[in-house]
Amino acid sequence: MSADVVVVLCDPADVRNVGPAIRAAANFEARAVRVCGARDFPLDALHEFSAGALETLPLERYTDARAALAGLDFVVGTSRRVHDQAGAPRWTSVGFGARLPAGSTCGVLFGNERTGLSLETLDLCDAIVEVPTSARFPSMNLGQAVACVLYELHRGAESSGPRADEPTERPGRAPARLAVYAEIERICETLAYPPGRTAAGFVRRLKRLLGRARANPAELSMVAGVFRELERARGRAPRDAGPTGGST
Repeated sequence: MSADVVVVLCDPADVRNVGPAIRAAANFEARAVRVCGARDFPLDALHEFSAGALETLPLERYTDARAALAGLDFVVGTSRRVHDQAGAPRWTSVGFGARLPAGSTCGVLFGNERTGLSLETLDLCDAIVEVPTSARFPSMNLGQAVACVLYELHRGAESSGPRADEPTERPGRAPARLAVYAEIERICETLAYPPGRTAAGFVRRLKRLLGRARANPAELSMVAGVFRELERARGRAPRDAGPTGGST
């Protein structure tokens, strides 16, 4: 694979599903498995249901999905749920490994067995991948889903060379990008911008635009700098304008 992959299991419910997911991650040489959520699965059960795969790669625990993004450069969510146009771009799983930034550390997020990834978690993602399962019965076992997605990553890496449009520059850490977008959203709320729309909705569209443009950290910082300057200008305006009335 052109990218190091970390499998992130978000709020899994059953150790009998987590174990096979760990096994699949080990089969396809993921760098680590991160489990986030309130449940704390016993190590002996994880060892049993992963067929011993737990001994071959690190298992890391986090309180929530946002915390589990630490150290990741690019974040891919997995979902068949239909989303609005402002969400992250949707990719088919076939050949999607060629789209990942070369040399990056990519987190692939899998949701709860019953409900999948939440909308809030999907908003943390740079892209959303779906496995083309039957429309009549689309849901997959968690271990199967991990195996299918990681297989596609390996298959793409082994069957084709780098694409002409493959990113050559690392995109920067995902938590840092999310922090910039959070700051822009705060500024937009302060400025009541855009008129008649929510700041959150505007920033979701901006994130999609800049993600499609593959903005690097310097470019993203430049965009954020424009919003910071607008906020400073708004704060200076009353003082710079001076008194509006005159003496008679």
